[in-house]
Amino acid sequence: MEKGRVLLLSAGAVVALAVVSILSLEAQGVGEAQANAAARADVVKIDAMKALGALELPPVTFLHDKHTAAVEKAGKDCKACHLEKDGKLVVKFMREKDTTATEVKTIYHKNCIGCHTDLAGKGQKTGPLDGDCRSCHDAKSKIVSAKQPAGFNNALHFRHTETKEIPSGLKSESGEVQKDNCDRCHHEYNKETKKTFYAKGKEGSCRVCHLEKPSKDVSSMAQASHASCVNCHLSLAKAGKKETGPVQCAGCHSKEAQDKIAAKNKEAVAKAPEGAKLIRRGQPDLTILSIDKPAEGMKPLAMSPAVFNHKAHEKNVDTCRSCHHKELKACNKCHTLQGSKEGGFVQLEQAMHRATAKQSCIGCHNTKKADPKCAGCHDQMKLRKNPAQAECKKCHIGGKLSVPAEPGSMPAYWNMKPEEKAAAAATLLKDRPEKADMFTLEDIPEKVVIKSMVNEYEASEMPHRKIVLKLAENIKDSKMSGVFHADPGTLCQACHHNGQPGAKKPPKCVNCHGKPFDDKQPGRPGLKAAYHGQCMGCHKSMALKKPLNTDCVGCHKERKK
Repeated sequence: MEKGRVLLLSAGAVVALAVVSILSLEAQGVGEAQANAAARADVVKIDAMKALGALELPPVTFLHDKHTAAVEKAGKDCKACHLEKDGKLVVKFMREKDTTATEVKTIYHKNCIGCHTDLAGKGQKTGPLDGDCRSCHDAKSKIVSAKQPAGFNNALHFRHTETKEIPSGLKSESGEVQKDNCDRCHHEYNKETKKTFYAKGKEGSCRVCHLEKPSKDVSSMAQASHASCVNCHLSLAKAGKKETGPVQCAGCHSKEAQDKIAAKNKEAVAKAPEGAKLIRRGQPDLTILSIDKPAEGMKPLAMSPAVFNHKAHEKNVDTCRSCHHKELKACNKCHTLQGSKEGGFVQLEQAMHRATAKQSCIGCHNTKKADPKCAGCHDQMKLRKNPAQAECKKCHIGGKLSVPAEPGSMPAYWNMKPEEKAAAAATLLKDRPEKADMFTLEDIPEKVVIKSMVNEYEASEMPHRKIVLKLAENIKDSKMSGVFHADPGTLCQACHHNGQPGAKKPPKCVNCHGKPFDDKQPGRPGLKAAYHGQCMGCHKSMALKKPLNTDCVGCHKERKK
């Protein structure tokens, strides 16, 4: 978190919301700012009134942090433009809620232009005055927003739950402050009392209730996050805390700030004690992903349940929403065997295996394959619609589980308690490999001479063993690679794609790729195309700078005539 000063913190409650106020711009006018600020992280489009009817003029381009500096210089804080309710700042400008378009328009013009007029009367340089409509309502603003999306990932959540600066507001029966401070952020809404309350054990994602747009009783995600976070940071600053958190737009939405936050997150996770959970509360480290009880008359699938290491995955994803959606429910609660309305009628099998969905198991694994260290092999491999049965068993680990079966059906996994699933997963994972295997050095040829097509150039001498060892080095610390590269011949199949697992002597390229191209097999490139496509494609995917695709002598020596 960033160290902030009280006055600067006080001006940040609106942080990039479309309802930000137009404050006095003491340093320079808006027109001058537009000419000098090409790209900024604090650009805000004030267009909130469109929810009350069609806009008469284009939205206002507002520079929040620049106004913040002007407010601070004038010796004011955010209460100059924001009301205070129950000790907290209201996000909306000079009002608690929207009323009519006429009233909101009057509030903006009376306060913004009025402030500018007062400053102009004192001989100070300020923003647009009455009648300068197009100075604010500029449809062709020269300012470009450089605002980066801000989020609250697992590591940042961990830093907030572990800090002593944000204690719980609740006490135990003995009067001691509770250890967990979840109540400081998580809450549910009581429609009868129209107030929020903390429900222990029901903490979930903020996005379950706070959607992109506000509703009658619920603020939008942007409004809720800024009101909650910035007010908390303000209170920390007033209490004289060392770590307070960012409040200005650039503090969260600039690339520079996000890089600093990411570095601190990484440092915090590295220092976390063994066994620390980044975000989960009351969930087992291990479980099995199984089907829910089938509907009446429906037969359950015959596939064994997939074993899932929750703890191992937690540190390899940014947020819980990398897998879960808005609600942090078990997958099979919405994605049933037959599909349900709650799950968008996406069946459980599809939700787990759809290759194009980032939140599915296979889809997420595919994004990991896109890393240059892995892409050199995986980009060259054809996706199989029906993978071999042995591949399925790497997740769906077989084994004898003492699970009661219902008459005429498979074991009733839906009757297992969480602790029983955790114990079963631990048992099944005992034999799962964690490190990728490979052949011994003696079994890996040091060099391979490609001389099948010697013509203009000499035979190409490929440092075969060096390449294999480099690929092995790239995946040595990946536990996912350990599971899926357990067979020593797996690495070989990237190039020798028709080779059999475990075979030390895979077939040669010429065995399948004819010389020249066979027009009777249009889907199979000729030998020259196969060599160049495989090698050059791998180099491109791994972002290798040398040899270039056009540098023939980088691989082949010119043949002497």
